[in-house]
Amino acid sequence: MIDDQPCVAQDDPHRLSVLPRGVAERRGLLVYKLASELFVRMTPVFEELGIDGRDYSLLAVLSNDAPGSQAELARLCSLLPAQLVPVLDALERDGLVERRRDERDRRRMIVRITEQGRARLAQADAAARTIEDELLGTLDDEALGRLEAGFREALGARAPVA
Repeated sequence: MIDDQPCVAQDDPHRLSVLPRGVAERRGLLVYKLASELFVRMTPVFEELGIDGRDYSLLAVLSNDAPGSQAELARLCSLLPAQLVPVLDALERDGLVERRRDERDRRRMIVRITEQGRARLAQADAAARTIEDELLGTLDDEALGRLEAGFREALGARAPVA
């Protein structure tokens, strides 16, 4: 409670009706709060699809970036190779990705997204867009563009990887 007002909106228990000054004045907490809100809302939706946020990220990278090896995929997803293996095992078991040995270098594993993986990614993308619209719907296209550009720059990439 702040000044006898609940911090949570009555119509949406996930949305703050009052933004505490202690959060509003701290950039890191604002980003954390928004990321937490995305996580809270996306988790049950992704669970219904049989994936989690890490799976979603891997499928997105496999779909758009076509990494040349399992090691490169780990690097692009900011994971250690040992962290990646069990995630890929589960995705492969579910038919969302496939792994094969590189014909030129048998030590390397190449990971590809399957058609089933692309379909699941499309479902996850649609769900994520709906949640993003709920959370960011008050921002116009220009503000959203600035926000995305700012996040990319803060993460070290001025533009999406081509």
